[in-house]
Amino acid sequence: MGARAGVMERVATVATAVSLAVIVVTLSVVIGFRHELASMISGASSDVVITSPQSGGMVSDVELERGETLEALLDDRAIARYSPYRARQGVLWSKENILGVLLKGIDSLYDTHLFRDHLCEGAMPRLGGEPRSKDMLCSEYMARSMDIGVGDKVEMVFVDGSGNVLRDRFLLSGIYRTGVDVIDQSIVLTDIRNIARLYDGNQQMITGYELWIEDGYDAEMVALELNERLTDLYFDEDIDAEAFTLQRLFPDIFGWFEMMDVNAVVVVVIMIIVALLNMVTSLLIIVLERQRMIGELRAIGLRRRGVVAIFFFRALFIVMRGVAWGSIAGVALCAIQHFWRVVPLPAEGYMLSSVPAAMCWAWWLVAVVGVVATTMTFLTLPAMFAARISPSETMKYE
Repeated sequence: MGARAGVMERVATVATAVSLAVIVVTLSVVIGFRHELASMISGASSDVVITSPQSGGMVSDVELERGETLEALLDDRAIARYSPYRARQGVLWSKENILGVLLKGIDSLYDTHLFRDHLCEGAMPRLGGEPRSKDMLCSEYMARSMDIGVGDKVEMVFVDGSGNVLRDRFLLSGIYRTGVDVIDQSIVLTDIRNIARLYDGNQQMITGYELWIEDGYDAEMVALELNERLTDLYFDEDIDAEAFTLQRLFPDIFGWFEMMDVNAVVVVVIMIIVALLNMVTSLLIIVLERQRMIGELRAIGLRRRGVVAIFFFRALFIVMRGVAWGSIAGVALCAIQHFWRVVPLPAEGYMLSSVPAAMCWAWWLVAVVGVVATTMTFLTLPAMFAARISPSETMKYE
């Protein structure tokens, strides 16, 4: 009997360890996806974008005019920095290939860390210098589709608001690869003055401003406050602009985040149920095999509360041992993936080239506390069952 009880304790410990390890890995991957994709998207765009309302936060023929009144609203402690940009839909063109892209003109103040970090060939475009450069940065996907390389001259074709066809040539200075389709299949960077020269030559006209928010501030709240102030500005000075968050600009991606959150909740619930079933079953078997011992303890005066305490703390020991092993295994797996990226992903389906694993210590602590609290709450049932065993029933056959 003792051997079987020992086996059941080991089964319960392993079940708890496996369940917690799966929960730890699940939380790490879900939070990793959120962090990396949001970081990449905000690097390619920003946390908040101010454009004309007609653009929906993207690209429109209706533009804004740079001015002190509008930029004064952006001098806020919640805004780390901002930069103007001007964008136009265009086509990369050659005799053999054609590809639609978004040509994004930026200045030297723009935060280009995402593209610098993912530069795989050549150099970043020269921005803001004199004389004005015609450098262009495109993605590896575009370069492969158009059969072009660093140093090649690339022709682009545009259509203005009047239906006129415009052409311009750029020098491909560098090639980047982020692995995120929404970036790699659309964004081409150049000096903002190139777009002004191509269209109207007016350096004051821009598509909008991109804003990066200080840590600790919520982008949604910042955008809401900005829109209230922009509404007042519209009525006072007829400046029509609106602030858009990443969630509004990329609803499909953030909808995918929400779907992943639901999947994570399902996995966590299933793992907790598995751990509970194994623990309750194991403890019930231990109780049944310890009936004689329980009867003897009750016969010498141990109260029901004492029996409950014995089995409760025995269950706590088993749970904590499983939690310790599960935590070590789960964190070790996450650390290996976080630092060495050993598990790849098809970028076409997941937008990242490898499984992201965030070292989310706070969430792991919540998971450990939640698993222990939930499991021990339910394990009071077999402990109370043990307390109801009668000494006369267990010893009458002796």
